[in-house]
Amino acid sequence: MEGGTISNRSNPNHPAFRPVIRSTPRAFILSGQSLLVQEKQHPEKGHYFTLPGGKQDPGETLLETLKRECLEEIGAEITAGRLLHVAEIYRKKADHGERQHQLDFVFECKVPDDYEPVLGSHPDPHQIATRWITAENAQQIRPAYVTKLFSLGCRRDHEVYLGPFDD
Repeated sequence: MEGGTISNRSNPNHPAFRPVIRSTPRAFILSGQSLLVQEKQHPEKGHYFTLPGGKQDPGETLLETLKRECLEEIGAEITAGRLLHVAEIYRKKADHGERQHQLDFVFECKVPDDYEPVLGSHPDPHQIATRWITAENAQQIRPAYVTKLFSLGCRRDHEVYLGPFDD
């Protein structure tokens, strides 16, 4: 990110831009009773977990973004399934003191059966590991809507749109 703009990795000839709303697909990957997460350590936010995924570049579909981000962050070629939930996030940006409006699109995903958690080739800032967690660690997941989804097993019989959350 340069000067408040976002580069376009999928089309380097397209100028950079700063979206008003950031589209962010996320991977909800369950194996038995465990959820695959990124483990992060941040100087202000402390120790916490997030779902793999990230910002959509211009020209990418949500699924292309999700597959690219998972390969970069957790070193896995995922199989993406159905859209489970959409959450609206107002994320505080520490470096600017402003809030970024973000839409998280949570997809049901799978990793290969022999996948072992690793850091991908381009992990998120502050990401220190990739790991499977159980419900005992659910309160450390950010944003807060993921904690609820995990405790419910992320079933589709709940509302698809989860509403706005401050993070």
